[in-house]
Parts: sequence; C-alpha cells; structure tokens
Amino acid sequence: MAEYYLVPKSLARAFPALARAAKWFEAQLLRSCFWLLERLSPERASAVTSAVFRILGPHSNKAKAVRRNLRVIYPEHTEQEINAIGKNIFSYFGVAAAELIKMRQIWEERDQRIEFDLSAAAQSHLDRGQATVFVTAHVGAWQLTNLISLHQGLIITTVYAAESNPALQRMFLQLRDAFGVKLLPSEAGVRPLMKELADGNSIGLAVDTRLDSGEPIPFFGVDALTNITAARLALRSKAALIPIRAERTTPGCFRISVYDPIEADATISDNNQRAIAMTAEVNQHFEKWIKETPEQWMCLKRRWPKSESS
Repeated sequence: MAEYYLVPKSLARAFPALARAAKWFEAQLLRSCFWLLERLSPERASAVTSAVFRILGPHSNKAKAVRRNLRVIYPEHTEQEINAIGKNIFSYFGVAAAELIKMRQIWEERDQRIEFDLSAAAQSHLDRGQATVFVTAHVGAWQLTNLISLHQGLIITTVYAAESNPALQRMFLQLRDAFGVKLLPSEAGVRPLMKELADGNSIGLAVDTRLDSGEPIPFFGVDALTNITAARLALRSKAALIPIRAERTTPGCFRISVYDPIEADATISDNNQRAIAMTAEVNQHFEKWIKETPEQWMCLKRRWPKSESS
C-alpha cells in the first residue's frame, strides 16, 4: 500500500517531522471519511468515492503507471483514449474503497446483493473439504472474493499488503475483518501458507502484480515478471489451484465466480516449469477479465518493464 497519500514521498522522507504530521493527518482524515461513508448505503458510498477519486486520481503519482500499463494492453489507442480509461480506473478505485468500508453490510444483505457461481468441478472440490489455493486479480470487486470463505464455510488465509502508517493499518484490518478470513501480511513469507495448506485449509492470493524476482511469463503477449508462488504452493501441497473473480453486476450487487481447478501438465517433469505453465494459464484468465472491464483493473503499479510501456 502507499506510504503516504497526501504528500510526495520524496518530500516526506526529506523532512521527518512533516512525515509524522502527514501520517497523523491522513489517519484522522480517513477516519472521518470512513465514519461518514459508513452511514450511507453501499450505492451512495460508491457514488461519492467514485466521484472523488475520479477527480483526484489522474493528478496522483499513480497516474503515470496506469497509463504505461494501458499502453501495453492497447497499443493502438490514442493518448486521449488511454487517459479516458485511466480516469475510469481511478473512479472504480474509489468504488473499491467504498466496498471495503461497506463490506459487512454487503454480506449481511447477501441474498439481495451477491450471486455465487461455482463451476461443477470447483463445487465438487470444495465439497470434499480439500485444501485450495484461490487466485485472483485486482479486477472488479476483487476484495469480495474473500466472501467465498463465509459462503462455503472454509478456513482461508488471505495475504494482504500492510500499511506503513500504524493507525491506518489498524483501521484497514478492522474493515477487512468483514471478509471472514484470516489475514497474513505479505512480508510473513510462504511458511505460514504452507502450514495452512498442510492442515487442509485454504489460502487466497492476488497475483497480477509485478515482482522484481518473478518469472518472465507472457501477459497480454509481453513477457512480465510474474509471481508463481501460488502455483508452487499448490504443487508442493497437492492443493487445487482455483481462479476466483468478483464482478459488479449493478450498483451494490455482485457475482462471485469460482472456476475449474487449473491442472498441472503431467508431461512436464520439472516442478518449476509446471508452476510456470500453470501461472501462464492463470494469466489467461486475468487477460480475459481485464479485457472485459479494463476500467476496473487496479493497475496502479508498473506491470511490465519500462521499455515495453513507455
């Protein structure tokens, strides 16, 4: 997550007193915003945050990364078209913020708001109570994928990126408690995840972001350093690797889709190569989701090498 939201990182690091003041002010401001949004319906809260982020987002330091990523997906688009999609991305980032704040209400009103669509193979696997590695991308209402835990009665550990501001970290953890999952910071590593899988539980990972130490795997036809941890964990633990997606159907309503497990290629003997092949198949799912709703892909960090997205 961002280190600072309201001041440039370079300025905050140059003046430690300013950094401390910025963190305190950000926490107070967001706490007040959360309090106000919690008193609105999910639809109204989403409309408010969408409008605010649409105005502010294109002027943030994330806008450059968004445009770079979109140029890879749409090399034929004009700069005006790229900027238009970028504005919509920030707008939907605001919607995602409101969904996190209103998650508990969304779940409480699930009969009217959420449709679960599990493939026959996925349902059969989950009914057997076997360990699962759920993978998703930051597309659509991705945070709602965690609700499969409550829907199916599963024990799931979800990896999240921790906030550098302790006050914000506490606030976001309280909001994420509505997911119904155990939360594990990304810096905890893979050992706790292996233990969960060994105990027959499940884990959830969003694996569409770039890793400096990842494997080069095609994404929209261009090699991108890619996280293959999910596939490796599935192979090591003999857990199923299952893509899961949350879509917005109408304002305040959602569809959570669980896809067929991705099988390891038995003709590949090397486990690392198997993991790469499985991750390439995961990427194909992500490409389809992003192409369907490019304005709902939260690509706020550079995904490809600078030489490919300049």
